[in-house]
Amino acid sequence: MPTTGLLRVRDLVPDFLACLDECAEAPLPRWSDHWRCRYLGRHPDVFRALDRDGSWSRSPDLADVLLRLRDRAADLTTRAQAVRALLPSGVAAVCDALDWSDAGDPVDCVVLVGLHRANGWADELDGRFALFLAVEQLGPPGDDGLLVLHEAAHVVHDRRAGIRDWPEHGVANGLLTEGLATQVSAEVDPGRPDEDYLWFGHPGHGSWLEECRRRWPEILRRVVADLDATDLEHYAAYFLMRDSPVAGDLPKRCGYLVGLAAVRRLRERHPLSEIASWSLPRGRAELRGALSGLPVPR
Repeated sequence: MPTTGLLRVRDLVPDFLACLDECAEAPLPRWSDHWRCRYLGRHPDVFRALDRDGSWSRSPDLADVLLRLRDRAADLTTRAQAVRALLPSGVAAVCDALDWSDAGDPVDCVVLVGLHRANGWADELDGRFALFLAVEQLGPPGDDGLLVLHEAAHVVHDRRAGIRDWPEHGVANGLLTEGLATQVSAEVDPGRPDEDYLWFGHPGHGSWLEECRRRWPEILRRVVADLDATDLEHYAAYFLMRDSPVAGDLPKRCGYLVGLAAVRRLRERHPLSEIASWSLPRGRAELRGALSGLPVPR
């Protein structure tokens, strides 16, 4: 796709649909081979980035997933068109919020069909972060604006501070990156309750937010104690939906709320663009100060 201003989009959905057409003419056991050769094979750089350990392309339920997607061609096309329509204004607003204006290094976005693993994320592609949007997991057309803002903020943050080189499971950088991305979406699209920004507009998380507030002293104490941790289990305790042996019964993803509250405290003294330019040592030090006595977010 051509570059337009600060955005460059690659839409892989048509190639996936062509792959499904080829699958329809083949027996089910051959579908996985078609996925790997006719879809993944046409975009080797993308799938090298997303399939580093081979677990995605060799998923044992791949044929079943493809079978479930077989009758969704029109829906997938509609969702791809809808999210592409959200991208230009959303990315432009994020770039403005983080003071990024280098059209020679635009935000790369890959619109694709995944395997029901996630709806959107930022990950490394060709040596820098790109935004990935998996249309089979997106909400109704037009309903993913907050997701676009949040993940685009990660990409621009990487442009400013090289966050792709930070520890993958660092608690400190998780607080800073997720808190910043959430605050960016709140400032670009103001007026919503915090649970919208923390859960990308998905309803039903008011009780989660109240539990985090009720248990705030415990959560804050544990986050401060684990601030320097870089292992998966400590990271999972604060940022993932999976169980973690160190989490106990902490509300899952409570680190997102801590990160948002900390960035908002930092925002009182620093513009977002400055926060987005900090090195990891500077960010960790600033976070440590912001977390001290951090009040319950309201």
